Amino acid sequence: MPKQQNLLLRDKGEFTKFQILLEVMRNQPHIKQKDISEKLGITIQAISKYFKKLAKEGLLEAGSERADYRLTPKAIIKLREDMRNLEDYLNEVKHDLKIEHAWPAIATQPVKAGQEVGLIMKEGVMYTVPKDSPLTQAIGIALVDAKSGEDLGLKDLRGKVKVKQGKILIVKLPSIRKGGSKATDLNKVKAFHDEFKPDRIGVMGAVGRAVLGKLELKADLEFGISRAAAIAASRGLNVFVLVVGRMVNRMIQEIDQINMKTAGNILYEVKDAQIT
Repeated sequence: MPKQQNLLLRDKGEFTKFQILLEVMRNQPHIKQKDISEKLGITIQAISKYFKKLAKEGLLEAGSERADYRLTPKAIIKLREDMRNLEDYLNEVKHDLKIEHAWPAIATQPVKAGQEVGLIMKEGVMYTVPKDSPLTQAIGIALVDAKSGEDLGLKDLRGKVKVKQGKILIVKLPSIRKGGSKATDLNKVKAFHDEFKPDRIGVMGAVGRAVLGKLELKADLEFGISRAAAIAASRGLNVFVLVVGRMVNRMIQEIDQINMKTAGNILYEVKDAQIT
């Protein structure tokens, strides 16, 4: 086990710091030490001391208002490293315990259990192809029989399935109080859409649904937008999302948190569609 990983798991103080940083990340910028105390089962006096230590180590910074705390760039790097170490450790344990992970795919030809098949990624979904196909990017072993079009599990993947980097375009719409869809520049939204050429469309709120209706477009994603868009982008899909202004920052924060938790690099851009 790597030394840093060993320290995180065996040193109670280091693990508590890790937990506190995670709680700050989830709730920043308005953090109540009392809430973290109750969540972790540690006295508020101890939490206060940890906050001071984290600030001294350059991992936590306080804002101008009370209970206003944020993670520093150094803290984000540390969290990513700690989470990667924990994931490596869990993978080691799974391997030692012989826990077999099944990779999901869809068959494009009849497959027999135990057969080696080729694998490709298309629109964020893994498909089997004949092992000797020129399209093959990786090789796996089928766990069950499957007909063409059926789903199946795979094990012992070798090679790497190529996944292009997807992007998220967040279109900021005016709120109901600011006019909603009536104050939205529909031509601008249409131009954003046509230029971006999205694989999926997401919408958050009534204003976004009204705008899509006026443009005769349909949403593929309507709930859990931040996570759904991030997952789609991580699988190579471009996602076009309509969001009311006040929700844009929340969505950006959630995508940043997903990037942090998964050590990912999901790209996003924000454009304003309010009539000027």
